Formats: sequence, structure tokens, C-alpha cells
Amino acid sequence: MPSVRGEVRSEAHVDLRDYRVELADLNHRGDVYRADLSFDGNFEFRRIPAADYQLFVVTQHGDIVQQEFVTLNPQLTRITVRLAATAKPLSAPGTVSMTQLRHPPDRKAFQSFAAAQRFAASGSPEKAAQELEKAVRISPEFADAYCNLAVQHMRMHRFQDAANELTRALEIAGPNALMLCNLAYAQLNLGRVVESLASVSAALRLDSGYPQGHLILGSILAADPRTRAAAIPHLERAAETIPSARATLERTRSAMRASAAN
Repeated sequence: MPSVRGEVRSEAHVDLRDYRVELADLNHRGDVYRADLSFDGNFEFRRIPAADYQLFVVTQHGDIVQQEFVTLNPQLTRITVRLAATAKPLSAPGTVSMTQLRHPPDRKAFQSFAAAQRFAASGSPEKAAQELEKAVRISPEFADAYCNLAVQHMRMHRFQDAANELTRALEIAGPNALMLCNLAYAQLNLGRVVESLASVSAALRLDSGYPQGHLILGSILAADPRTRAAAIPHLERAAETIPSARATLERTRSAMRASAAN
């Protein structure tokens, strides 16, 4: 294709010139195309093949802050990427960029990944899990597939399987808040509270504003009468964006009032 244009938008106040966009061709392993961002977040690729790509938004130091999958063809030559409110690296410097850019998923693995998303959206976690299991068999370094497979297994209450898959995803992709919070949730459901606390604390060290992290940490602290007071700030933070956190917050406040009355 002669030209593919796009833009990166961010709610946070960041200098977008500190980032670049990389496209890893899923059809031809090792083919990676790079484009720097202008001050207003625009970028352009010239003369790249129509294909399925894994897109990375990367800092100039090589840290990935966002990744997603895109399909480009002559009818679809415009890309829009919206960064999360806090555009922080998903891992320690360089770890994701080196591992995942060197091992992009095979095209068939990507097709299974996409099929799994459709099954998950239609409420069929068993079928979604089957497709994701196929994806990781084809591409054993496909971290997103392991992460999504863990989510489907948690929906089926297979928490040990989910914990194993999230551990593997973290080995490939490096630490990030989403995977660590999912691991904390799986560990909590396995009764491994100390491990869950360590995982969610690590997630919040990476992203101190991550709502799911505050919800999980607040829930752990709220379960122990000795630490309920410490749970309140975390649950209040989570309740700003997560409706279910509001109910947990009110139950915790009620338990504290009842304890004080006694």
C-alpha cells in the first residue's frame, strides 16, 4: 500500500513525540515497520503490505505502553489508537519489546485469537478457551492469548489453570498491572491470600491509579476486621469507575459501624 496514516490520542498530558508506532507483520515473522509520532500524534507508514499486524505504541527507550491488533488493506488505511489515561510502560524497560517483537504470533494463531474474542462476546467461554488453547499451541510466545485464556478459565471457575496461564503470560510480556491484577484475583479465589496481596501490590506499584488493583486490595483488606479502615481509601478509589466497588465499600462501612457500636 502506498501510504497508511494514523493518529495516537491520549487523555493524559504527554509529549507524543516521545513515542513511536511499530507494526509487526503476523504473516511474515520478523518484519517490523516503525514510524515516529509528530507533536500532534500523527504518523505515517509508506509502502507496507496489506496484512494482519500487531501494533505497539513504544517509547523511544523501547518500552511498550500499548498493544493491539489491526488489519490493513486498501480499503482500511487509517489507524486510530487511544492511549490509556496513564500511558505507563507495560513492563520493565525493553523486556516486552524484545520478546514479543521477536516472536509475533503466527497468522493462524491470530485467527484463533480473533475467533475467541467473538465467542467470548457471545457468552461462550468454553469455545473461546478452545480457540485460545489452539492459539498458544501454534504460538507459544503469544502473551495476550495466555492472558485472555486465563480470563475464560476464571469465568469457568478454573482458577488454578488461570493462575498458571497468567504466570506464563508475565514471563513472556514482563510485569504489567492488568495481568498482575488478574493473577491476584485467581490467587484470591484459590485461597492464596498472601500471594494475591503480593501480586496486587506489585500491580499498584506499576500503576498507582489502576482501579481494579484498588478494588482487589480493598477487598482483601476489608475481609479482615483489623485492616478494614485501610480498605476504605482503596475502595473509594475503585468506586469512582467500578460500580461493583460501591457495594463493597458500603458493606465495609456498615461492618465498621456495627463493630464500633458493639
